[in-house]
Amino acid sequence: MRRTPSRRARLTALVAGLAATVAAPLLTAPAAQAEVLPRPPVNLPADVDAFAAYQGPASCQAPQPGTLALRQLLLDTYGRQTIGSARACPAGGVPVSEHSEGRALDWMLSAADPAQKATADAFLAWLLAPDAAGNAAANARRLGVMYVIFNAQVWKAYRPGAGWQPYTGAEDHTDHIHLSLTPAGAARETSWWTGTADPLEGHWIRLGGERSVLGGPVSGPRTLAGGSRCRSYRNGSVCGSPTVPAREVHGAISGAFNVAGGPGGLGLPLTDELATPGRTGAYNHFQGGSVYWSPATGAHVVRGGIRERWASLGWERGLGFPTTDDAPTPARTGYYTHFQGGSVYFSPATGSHAVRGAIRDRWAALGWEKGWLGYPAGEEHAVPGGLQLDFQGGWITYDTARRTATATRR
Repeated sequence: MRRTPSRRARLTALVAGLAATVAAPLLTAPAAQAEVLPRPPVNLPADVDAFAAYQGPASCQAPQPGTLALRQLLLDTYGRQTIGSARACPAGGVPVSEHSEGRALDWMLSAADPAQKATADAFLAWLLAPDAAGNAAANARRLGVMYVIFNAQVWKAYRPGAGWQPYTGAEDHTDHIHLSLTPAGAARETSWWTGTADPLEGHWIRLGGERSVLGGPVSGPRTLAGGSRCRSYRNGSVCGSPTVPAREVHGAISGAFNVAGGPGGLGLPLTDELATPGRTGAYNHFQGGSVYWSPATGAHVVRGGIRERWASLGWERGLGFPTTDDAPTPARTGYYTHFQGGSVYFSPATGSHAVRGAIRDRWAALGWEKGWLGYPAGEEHAVPGGLQLDFQGGWITYDTARRTATATRR
């Protein structure tokens, strides 16, 4: 006959069971916590952006859209963090760091703090890991990371085979991760943000795609000499190369660019079309010059020494907009461009100089550079009673009281 446990025995067993239930979690090692890493967007393409070439800073700018987007990605992933970007432009306005151009971040994580170093190491491993298809440093390439520095080491997208290398700069970066972005990464034009690894298409998407001034594509990309590439759209084109960020040209400026030989004549565009400071016209800068447009003058090419002299005089705010392209003089001994407020003439012997007003009118009446005065040999300067401009064969003096211009031989 089975005996029924006593009340005391049942209580003893209950207490023992509760104790075991409470103690069990303390005797089992906690499960490892999953690493926190940025979550990729859903529209990543199969292709991966090319490894970035080094593209140093060229101008001073506020933090750019892609720089701010990467900062927000880190904040969304890791919570409250100290991540800086902006840095004042050096004296003289010539940047020496991508910070000054708005395309670098400093994420304050200390290599001396074990928890912070673990976060940094996990992030950097994720950044430089291959993707499922074996594409090396896939996330760095998709985000447009040009180089990264941490704990006295540097990784460079333009030397990916070298891996992590000792960093010998002034700061050892043991208290922060430094991330420098390519111009495309800083502009938010890489595949992480646009869904395409083609930099030409990425720039078009960032401009607004079909709704942009360019309209829709009319052809696929075409490869030019030196690895440059262009793609045509209804109202213009986008061109770039591994070392020159993709930029657009459209409208009348695109027409003048094409007449000048396109990339084979003026080189690649260095800017999108931009409004002039007074918003009285527009321009694009190219590797080999500029095209300026206004409603009154149309679009014209300015380059070389003539462009440099015009720029020194204040661009369109000085001599006005160009009214002609640069052209050889009749005897082909030099070049000239006419502007709304004068002309700039160039010869190998004299360089580039501006001629304007009554002095220009008198010089023109005497045969321009073909006359006995030859080319201008200096800039207009003040003399007692007026202004003077020196030429190869003499000078012209303008009397401000009499409003007359007199030419004198040497």
